[in-house]
Amino acid sequence: MRASEAKFRGVLAASPDAVIMVSAAGVIKFASDRVTDIFGYAPEELVGNSIEMLIPERFRSEHSSQLKAYFRKPTSRMMGGGMLLSGRCKNAMEFPAEISISPIIVAGRHAAIAAVRDVSGRRTLEALQQEGAEALRDSEERLRYFIKYSPAAIAMLDNELRYIVYSDRWLADYGLVGRDLRGLSHYEVFPEVPERWRAIHRRALGGETLHADEDSFTRADGRLQWLRWEVRPWFDAFGNIGGVAFLTEDITERKRIEAQLAQAQKMEAIGQLTGGIAHDFNNLLTVILGNAEVLLDEIKSDNQHRKLVEPIIAAAERGASLTQLMLAYARRQALEPSTFELNEVVTRMNALLRRTIGENVEVDLRLAEPLWSVTADIRQTETAILNIVLNARDAMPQGGKLTIETANVDLSADYAAHNVEVNPGQYVMMALSDTGSGIAPEMRDRIFEPFFTTKPVGKGTGLGLSMVYGFVKQTGGHIQVYSEVGHGTCIKIYLPRAETDTTTAGPSSEAPEPAATGTESILVVEDDPHVRMFAVQQLRRLGYRVTEACDGPSALLEVSRSGVPDLLFTDVVMPGGMTGRELAERIGQSAPGSRVLFTSGYTENSIVHHGRLDPGVHLLQKPYRSDKLARKVREVLDLKP
Repeated sequence: MRASEAKFRGVLAASPDAVIMVSAAGVIKFASDRVTDIFGYAPEELVGNSIEMLIPERFRSEHSSQLKAYFRKPTSRMMGGGMLLSGRCKNAMEFPAEISISPIIVAGRHAAIAAVRDVSGRRTLEALQQEGAEALRDSEERLRYFIKYSPAAIAMLDNELRYIVYSDRWLADYGLVGRDLRGLSHYEVFPEVPERWRAIHRRALGGETLHADEDSFTRADGRLQWLRWEVRPWFDAFGNIGGVAFLTEDITERKRIEAQLAQAQKMEAIGQLTGGIAHDFNNLLTVILGNAEVLLDEIKSDNQHRKLVEPIIAAAERGASLTQLMLAYARRQALEPSTFELNEVVTRMNALLRRTIGENVEVDLRLAEPLWSVTADIRQTETAILNIVLNARDAMPQGGKLTIETANVDLSADYAAHNVEVNPGQYVMMALSDTGSGIAPEMRDRIFEPFFTTKPVGKGTGLGLSMVYGFVKQTGGHIQVYSEVGHGTCIKIYLPRAETDTTTAGPSSEAPEPAATGTESILVVEDDPHVRMFAVQQLRRLGYRVTEACDGPSALLEVSRSGVPDLLFTDVVMPGGMTGRELAERIGQSAPGSRVLFTSGYTENSIVHHGRLDPGVHLLQKPYRSDKLARKVREVLDLKP
């Protein structure tokens, strides 16, 4: 028995649990040495005492009833699946305890042996693990939330390139809104991915981080998409590559706007060059046209010589028309705006348009009612319509259909933000659509360039659509071209709505007025000696008393000698540091109300702003003929003070 007891105590000493034997009455009959480590009592302090001394006071009454119930039907309950209780130490400290219990019979009496284990450390570890798991879940949720609602297009994929998590922007940028990508292969979602990008993915899975500020990608539908992207590996908790992360930005719209801006800057540069050339040509044409006209008047009925001079005049007038178109493109023509309804212009031109476009082309007018009025140069509007119709006719040599539509439209701030040189607001839209051959994409951005034409040599100047472009832009409008090869072209013109719907313009045709003479004094100020000589000669032929000067300072000197003239006829742009406008202001200080007539090949915005002459300003555009010079001079001199 001693050997058996020693063996029994050895087993109990090796056990991590405190073993206690309790009678049916709840009295401790035996306690192993481990009770000291767990409860702080020596075994002999417990034997003979109630088991409730090891139970917190608040649980004792409940424990007594549970003990009685147990002994009525004693069963074994194993630790782990057994009872979880709270134990009370000798120092009154409590701890969580796990208990296994088995019934036994000793000396014919029922008792129970309980193995008690302090699980404080385990419960603390479990709590830490629970907190860690919850923190990990929270972290993952925050990461998913951040990625989902990130303004950037982000996607995380595993090492087989299957989607794990992605942002809403990723779905939006790639036309995948509403699709659940989780678990899908990247190549299943984008079967059009080229081998070049597949190689990039393989390199990223090998540990490289790759990026590009600009790269193009042709989508399955043929649409070209521009991207700024970065592909990098991501690592798991063990430092192994778990997959790749894609970070992309769709810069297609930015590239489009950059292209628009570059095109606008190119057109502006061409416009400046074109305007300068037109200015110089207008001076030359003024001399040629004016002197040829004088020569024609001098030779009177000499048919032999008239046949030599008349082609000179015709060629000069054609040159003048071309330079006027160049100025229109450069936005440097002096417009004569009035308020009118576009429907009336189209209706009035209908017969002319039908004759121009030919019998094999159907003309369909779809004019919206009511239509807002616009403020623009009515003659230039008619010329713009005619130029577009002529291009439509040439695009439909075998016949077709021309549709002219009008409508009231609002161009939003969002539309303006995506289109260079467009101000948001209310516009009247006129669309001219044909069913012709269409324009190739590579040509579409060049059709407004001066001297660019797709027609055969000798069939076009390349200035028709340039004039339309310049006129619309100078008027503060907007122009768009939509075209598809083999299906036709639509040109949409947007003219700003007039501040008032009260029309002020009538038909653009005017009967010529007879030339007028006079005896008033006129000071001619012109830096080009040939133009100045022509103007002086013509005015003297009309009976005027004429003095002349080559620039502003010389003109002021002439005024100091001869007095203020009845009319100052001055070029706008001159050397000598003084413009025609500044000269007129200087003379006007000493003679308020003095009459001024400006002339110019282009005005450099000195007296014309946004395509409109300043109030009270009179302008004679170069090149001019003697009859037009006579009428304009008489018109200004006859103005009431």
